[in-house]
Amino acid sequence: MRLVTRDLQEAIAAVTDVYCPHNVKVLEGIRGIDAVLESSGPSRQQIVTLRYAAPVKIDAGSFDNLLLFMTCVDGSAEARQGGISVQWGKGKTLPLSPNISSELTFDRQFCQKSIRLDKNFVEEVCSRLIGRALDVPLRFRLAPFSAALEAAWRQALQLIRNLEDTELSLAPCAWKQFEEFLGMLVVEAHPHNYSDVLRHVSSAAEPRLVREAEHLMRTGGPAITVGEVAKALRVSLRSLELGFREARNMTPIQAHRRIRLSAAREALLNSTRSTSVTSVAMACGFPHLARFSGYYQQTFGETPNQTLRRCRGGEA
Repeated sequence: MRLVTRDLQEAIAAVTDVYCPHNVKVLEGIRGIDAVLESSGPSRQQIVTLRYAAPVKIDAGSFDNLLLFMTCVDGSAEARQGGISVQWGKGKTLPLSPNISSELTFDRQFCQKSIRLDKNFVEEVCSRLIGRALDVPLRFRLAPFSAALEAAWRQALQLIRNLEDTELSLAPCAWKQFEEFLGMLVVEAHPHNYSDVLRHVSSAAEPRLVREAEHLMRTGGPAITVGEVAKALRVSLRSLELGFREARNMTPIQAHRRIRLSAAREALLNSTRSTSVTSVAMACGFPHLARFSGYYQQTFGETPNQTLRRCRGGEA
């Protein structure tokens, strides 16, 4: 979707449909705007680009159910949530938590590229990490991402843009794995009101639970996520991670990746004429094709393409 307009009310209506009800005031006596609104990507990971080309102040009310991660592409801005204010500029991403009184001020050059995550899903990820239900809603610290998180976040958004191809977007298990990755990334790497609890989860899952987790990973196929495995075993993600490190010298994510790589190899070894490396990667929960190829080669000593060609008798 793309909207270009100089009509403020039209811009407000369009942004309301994407985000939440809000009011916009043009500052410095400037009457006109040159607003551009674009949205792309799957509905669960929709990337939105927005600029007004005018200094504006936005009253977003209580930011109803909107968990938003706003990256400043150009210019600078100020955000106020729950009585706390922060400024951020080009190349920085700011997490905005839902259901808090929120005001935003953009300068004339400000342009944002934002992604909205499902707040209930991210809270469920946090709940699985600490191994219990959340007492109060998850609230991220109103502060820009660290440099390391910013770099990882930028790569994640680029991956979404690269996978806008219709064929790839229809691989639900790949997006499911990726969605959990995004949730775990922000919950583990950015401060929030459960960070202290998360740091103090230190008991390792028993070896028996590690074996049961591996069984679930094999029988659940590529669609099951590590978070769902932890939930089924009634153990926190952090405890499961510690258990895998002690018993297997790897994380549950690495163990699950090996199982999915084995499933991919099996599919390539038993390929048909319609089999492609892309279709196998997506079906086995690998949305990033270059990384899939790297993991595969590191594990099996040949690339997925080499396996496929060999099993087809050298056909291209």
